[in-house]
Amino acid sequence: MMTLSLTVILGMLGLVVDLGWAYYRQQAAQAAADAAAMAAVRAAVTSDPTLKCAGAVWCNSATNCPATAPSSPSSSFDNACMLASANGFTTSGVDTVSVQAGTSNPVPTVSGPAPGYWAIVRINEALPAMFGAAFARGGFSPGAIATAGAIGSAGAGSCIYVLDPSAANAFLAGNGASVQVGCGVYVDSNNAGSAMYVTGGATVTAPVIDVVGAFKKDNGGSTSVAPSTGVASAADPFANLPSPTPAPSCQSGNFTAWQATPYTPAPGTYCGFSLANGMSLQMSPGTYIINGGTFSIQGGSTVTATGGVLIYLTGGATVNIANGSTVTLSAEASGAYQGVLFYQDRSTASPGVSTFAGGSNMSLTGSLYFPHAEVDVNNGANATVMAIVADKVNFQGGAHLLADNGGAKTGLTGGYTVSMIQ
Repeated sequence: MMTLSLTVILGMLGLVVDLGWAYYRQQAAQAAADAAAMAAVRAAVTSDPTLKCAGAVWCNSATNCPATAPSSPSSSFDNACMLASANGFTTSGVDTVSVQAGTSNPVPTVSGPAPGYWAIVRINEALPAMFGAAFARGGFSPGAIATAGAIGSAGAGSCIYVLDPSAANAFLAGNGASVQVGCGVYVDSNNAGSAMYVTGGATVTAPVIDVVGAFKKDNGGSTSVAPSTGVASAADPFANLPSPTPAPSCQSGNFTAWQATPYTPAPGTYCGFSLANGMSLQMSPGTYIINGGTFSIQGGSTVTATGGVLIYLTGGATVNIANGSTVTLSAEASGAYQGVLFYQDRSTASPGVSTFAGGSNMSLTGSLYFPHAEVDVNNGANATVMAIVADKVNFQGGAHLLADNGGAKTGLTGGYTVSMIQ
């Protein structure tokens, strides 16, 4: 009995070893497929931002990679095959690495996202059963599939980046808020309870939603696509943006006294910036540095810019736009600050909350950059904003944010975000 049992036990042990090896190879195949799919999409976006299926932007049905990967890639297909090979997988014998790519939607492997270009990599490997051959004579066939896509549109960057690495509810939408973005929502918080929280009938519409930590929704909150959790954090897209230098002294930014004609401040350094009592103000093109205090637009006032402006907040300065005011501003169309409308000094570690609220009508063509602060859009604010990059964001109380695609108007590098979508 012991002899007979020993044969079975050794066979089972052999089978366990084979299964463990097959599982390891499946994980290796998945890593290779992920790398290959991302490489194909990145190569396509880099070679031709219009993503037309020609030349380096390779589009085709599932095609096997060659047994020997190309040493100098000339297309997105070549790049995919090179990355698969670099991770130990090639088409040889019964093993296959295939690549499929295109621009049509929906993507064959996943519903929801509508990328400008997608690539699907499939890897299949045939492993013979070795120690457990008596129990698995046919061997094992570990495999993997990965799909990557370019989300957004050529030159556009209408995204929301939430940079706080650990905060609970770093992205919060509630009380009927409506958030729409053309590129995607990227939440860097690794909070295991709720890094992104959508509640109270709020809706978030985006082609891709990536969250490092946990996603939570309840009480009628909804998203247009299922958020991907546990993803890698997104880098601050404005991390290398230079900071303007304030003048040694600042001029008064008090524009609250009644006058019959609009105020016409010139670019420069201001000690606060306040418009109220229904007054109008026209800003000339250039850089406005708010050194301390608040960029405050209140009391039914109207602000317009006749050309591109940068509003740089330093010395702890914040923004408060509220109470039925009307604000129409556009960022500079060229230069170092192209596409950046509000820029809060990144050396200020813990500035106060900046608020865009109170029934205001805002058309803000450009990006809002608040790397260490919370940005609130609430209480009936109706905003057209290009992009938001902030430590935390909070949309509440009927707020409606529509982040439009606008080419270079956002200041974000490139317009496509390349990410895994399956």
